[in-house]
Amino acid sequence: MKKLCLHMCWSVFALIGLLPLAVSGSELPEREEIPAQYKWDLSDMYPNAAAWETDKQRFLTRLPEISAYRGRLAESGETLLAAIGTIEEISQIIGNLYVYAGLKSNEDTRISENAARFSEAQGLYSQFQQINAYFSPELLAIPESTLNEMLEAEPGLKMYRHYLDEQSRMRDYTLSEGEERLLAMAGDPLDKFSSVFSAIDNTDLQFGTMQDESGENVELTKSRYGAFLHSTDRRVRQDAWTGLFSAYNTLNHTLAANYEGHVKARVFEARARGFETRVQAATYSNAIPESVFHTLIKVAREGSAPLQRYLTLRRKTLGVDRLEIWDMYAPIVAPTIDNVSFEEAKEIVAAGLEPLGEDYLEVYWKGFDEGWVDAFENRGKRGGAYSWGTYSSKPYLSMNFEGTLNDVSTLAHEYGHSIHSYLARGTQPYVYGDYRTFIAEIASMTNEAILMQKMLREAETPQERAYLLSSYLDEFRGGFYRQASFADFEARAHAAVEAGEALTADKLNAIYAEVFEAFYGESVNAHELNQIEWSRIPHFLRGDNFYVYQYATSFVAATALAKQIIDEGAPARDRFLTMLRSGSSDYPIELLKQAGIDMTTPEPVHATIQVFDDYVSQLEDALAEIER
Repeated sequence: MKKLCLHMCWSVFALIGLLPLAVSGSELPEREEIPAQYKWDLSDMYPNAAAWETDKQRFLTRLPEISAYRGRLAESGETLLAAIGTIEEISQIIGNLYVYAGLKSNEDTRISENAARFSEAQGLYSQFQQINAYFSPELLAIPESTLNEMLEAEPGLKMYRHYLDEQSRMRDYTLSEGEERLLAMAGDPLDKFSSVFSAIDNTDLQFGTMQDESGENVELTKSRYGAFLHSTDRRVRQDAWTGLFSAYNTLNHTLAANYEGHVKARVFEARARGFETRVQAATYSNAIPESVFHTLIKVAREGSAPLQRYLTLRRKTLGVDRLEIWDMYAPIVAPTIDNVSFEEAKEIVAAGLEPLGEDYLEVYWKGFDEGWVDAFENRGKRGGAYSWGTYSSKPYLSMNFEGTLNDVSTLAHEYGHSIHSYLARGTQPYVYGDYRTFIAEIASMTNEAILMQKMLREAETPQERAYLLSSYLDEFRGGFYRQASFADFEARAHAAVEAGEALTADKLNAIYAEVFEAFYGESVNAHELNQIEWSRIPHFLRGDNFYVYQYATSFVAATALAKQIIDEGAPARDRFLTMLRSGSSDYPIELLKQAGIDMTTPEPVHATIQVFDDYVSQLEDALAEIER
């Protein structure tokens, strides 16, 4: 009945600095070396592995209860309500088992016991899906007139009216019970391509060592890679970029074969349900008009001139003849915010989020007191930043904080997810206590936009303003243009498979190179290795793929919402918070309209591109003022 959700951010904006907790500059700490106040507290979910095992047995004992309602859903409203209630109770158990196992595995991916438990949890969830496979086909076999009579006769069902409407939307794409059971059985193996990539990316793949700015040999990690791209030493930037991409290139064919398997699995699922394309399946299933997806890519492609204008300004400011890939995040002005401690970052974010009100900030501080946050990198920890939890758990968040402005922004971003979860689960019943991906990233990006706009308004010198503008333009580029280009790549890769073509490494590299050229033009030199970048993007292997376009649409909505909140104050803030508290109690497009944004038109996308262009002009002015 209810799908487990994983809102996982892979730090598209967070370009990490030097690790503050390392024993030396060349070694990452082990997890036990990190102070407890900087690690999340999972004990509220399960105090230990034995408690997890006990709950697993409770799940397995209760699982057959779902079958007791098979063939009986049309009996009466009372029976249907009892079936939904039973499924919800068991769903909450498997949700806790699954998420806890995943969080423990992510703490240190080298610990095979935790990895095995997560794999077991995935299998348990597959069992849940299989035994529950009869529910949707049987529910949709009930005539709508009969279902409406049941809703009127059973008061307890009225709460589920929107849920039942959502189910009815899928009537034409829901299979027979036997077919649904087969798809459920296939779910676990068809989702393994992501696990294969995660094992390669987080555990097996090594990037070697390199010399930092002082000439010291240090281990190159994904987190440090981001810091090195921010270096003022061009040699360091090039060595880091080349070292990381060369490592992925050694597995180009392996990663291509794995990604092809993933794409074919998603195309199979779409076609099995009767969708013409995977894009149609992904958008329709999330109640998003398919035109929103295509309009985003079209408008972003056509509106790439401001992006190229910014990169040309970056080249001129850096004083290089040709902008290389490894120059795209290099500082063009000296940082005015750097080497920030985690405690300082907490205060900066709190001050930035004041426009969201005292109640919002109360929840923000509550999270630190209750152990929601896993702040620092340790050896073996899953990369990136994300928020994850269940209806009854804390909304945990993980990041690899190292003291840069981007880390501060990432803290605000992930807290947006976690507070969204907290507010939705505290307001809505279980059935609506989650939210669609299309809405999920809006909460986090609105936090970032409010924080940055406040900092820009309070900048006291042209140097500070130029630094903030250049940082935000990089974030803007990453959240909007980069994600739109990723969506373009995904669409083309899936279309190739749907046309019967093979996704070889050469094919995928060629698709990526073409898309990159369309967005970036001649503003940056497309190094040959850059064409394999697709192979290191974990969100391309999400089960509910076509996820990344929702980063771009979310950036569009967040840009507008942040402006409304800052300009209008309480009315806009209340609309925004109402959307967060609404969970999934309405369709995402409708929730956004109620908050003040209509994403079914291209206007918000055009407005976002104009905002980007305006920021480029402001940066030009600030840089000119510095030179005077």
